[in-house]
Amino acid sequence: MAQLLIALLFSVFSVVSHSAWVSEQQDAMGTRISVTVWHDDNTVANKAIADVMAEMQRIDQTYSPYIETSELSRLNRLAAKSPQSISKEMALLLSAAYKTSELTQGAFDITYASVGHLYDYRKEKQPDSSQREQKQEAIDYRWVVVERGKVSFKHPGVVIDLGGIAKGYAADRAIDILWRQGIRHASFSAGGDSRLLGDRRGRPWLVGIENPRQQDAVAITLPLDNTAVSTSGDYERFFIDQKTGERVHHIINPRSGKSAKGIASVTIIGEKGLQTDPLSTSVFVMGVKKGLALINRLPTIDAIIIDTQGKVYYSEGLLPPSKQ
Repeated sequence: MAQLLIALLFSVFSVVSHSAWVSEQQDAMGTRISVTVWHDDNTVANKAIADVMAEMQRIDQTYSPYIETSELSRLNRLAAKSPQSISKEMALLLSAAYKTSELTQGAFDITYASVGHLYDYRKEKQPDSSQREQKQEAIDYRWVVVERGKVSFKHPGVVIDLGGIAKGYAADRAIDILWRQGIRHASFSAGGDSRLLGDRRGRPWLVGIENPRQQDAVAITLPLDNTAVSTSGDYERFFIDQKTGERVHHIINPRSGKSAKGIASVTIIGEKGLQTDPLSTSVFVMGVKKGLALINRLPTIDAIIIDTQGKVYYSEGLLPPSKQ
């Protein structure tokens, strides 16, 4: 996932001078977790943030494909051999993933990892054509069957990865925790997935979409409140193929087993991270025309797309009336 930059009028140092704002950052789920809350009692604010961070660590331990003891890793080891019992939360995520796969006609597919797990972006390694061809048949979300609290993989080569939906879900969980503890103004971000609770005490939160070809530079700033925002980009985990000069990145087109082409970043704005996170991946894979057509059919969702040439596209809900 790409980085979303949430700007406060207060700097991180303002916590000292204005005790009602409290911020903290930790690492979890392979990214930096940032939480900022307002409350007139610092004890309440710190307790709420600590509970959010604990929940992020729990989610990481449950859904990371890199942790051998995670529920996800257990499924990848055993679900092709026999049905495996799953938690209600796992069932929720698998159901949400399936619905998005159906909605996008397979552009979003958690079984992409059947090929995707062969990529190593740090070592600049990718599967060759024969490896892709061998594994391609295992990429089909319909191979993952959930029945009566158990899941089974109907193809022996299936590997799943929830990276395209778990962080959005984590953002939703964070806001739920903050709300239950009396927080009414907060921002949460986990890499490219953010949730905003309320506004910034009378002003909107400023969410920056990173320039996909200029590190740490903001391409677009959005004034937002009480919403979810997810960005998928080709510039976070990637390498340049020394033979072809192509950018090899982590957003895999399930139909080809290769990095999706044509788009540099997609930002989705909606009500819940469980929607915006998988849709940002989906639109990236679908391309500008089909992706915008999909988003324009969804009444509570908007999109901003930046293609590999730097051109920016907006969904109809973000356009002035004269341009719709």
